[in-house]
Amino acid sequence: MSPNRLIDYHVHERHSGDARQTTVNNIVESAKNRGVKEVVFTTHYMSAGPSKGFGIKLSEIDEYLESIYEAQSRTSVVLKTGLEVDYFPEEERHIGELLSEYPFDFILGSVHTVNGLEIASGRDAQAFYSRRSVHEAVEEYFKVWKMGVESGLFDVMAHPDYFKKYLHYARPEQLVWSDIKEAVIEPIDSLAEYGVGFEVNTSCLRHGAGEFFPLFEFIEAAHDAGVKKVTVGSDTHVPETLGFRIEEALRAINYAGYQTVSLFKGRKEHRVPIEEGVNHGASSIDELQVKV
Repeated sequence: MSPNRLIDYHVHERHSGDARQTTVNNIVESAKNRGVKEVVFTTHYMSAGPSKGFGIKLSEIDEYLESIYEAQSRTSVVLKTGLEVDYFPEEERHIGELLSEYPFDFILGSVHTVNGLEIASGRDAQAFYSRRSVHEAVEEYFKVWKMGVESGLFDVMAHPDYFKKYLHYARPEQLVWSDIKEAVIEPIDSLAEYGVGFEVNTSCLRHGAGEFFPLFEFIEAAHDAGVKKVTVGSDTHVPETLGFRIEEALRAINYAGYQTVSLFKGRKEHRVPIEEGVNHGASSIDELQVKV
């Protein structure tokens, strides 16, 4: 996958509650202008939790899919249909029935809620960290994340260490590998065992929370554990950040040992090579990624 053929496998549009002004057509125009050749729409679907209904409603799915199909008929940009589905253990049956009913290309699983607290919300995240140590928070989060992996519902798990977005409520220092190393061993092994992928998500750099979701060492550990599937996404909610720093994500994946990046159609994965030499002679991960 050459950096001059950019892809973006995590894109929101107006059916996501936090992207109400962004349309499929807005994204297509941005893709043309920004050189993004393949876009996967992953609007939120939340069937439970504090933000239930914040994403797309069941009655809107047909319209959502049709808007993507219609846009595809007018553009050479490759458009794929997908969802970002919040994982709740008690919702597995419902989610499975939903996903089997529609012809999606790609499904991201995500964990935004842990033990009733929505860690994607500043208010709830503050409460989350005030009631437990960082170690306890990490353990609780990855316990749910691992259940999502093993549910068999998802193609790829989104932003693996998402909780670090609001880590500043617990401490001023950013997340480091030693904070999560022990907690992620089993979840990473589950990725390999269940044939599920993980996402390298560049939105962390927009939020000022350090490196990508996940930490670079997570990418290395996943590669070493035999996890084959990996995607890249900007998690954009506005056209202006489509494809945001995807080139750097591809370079980081390649530097960690991956030779390919995963693409999906009809929920079937295939892998395309990351361009040989994409690292441009970098001698360390810090040369590939500017931390903010």
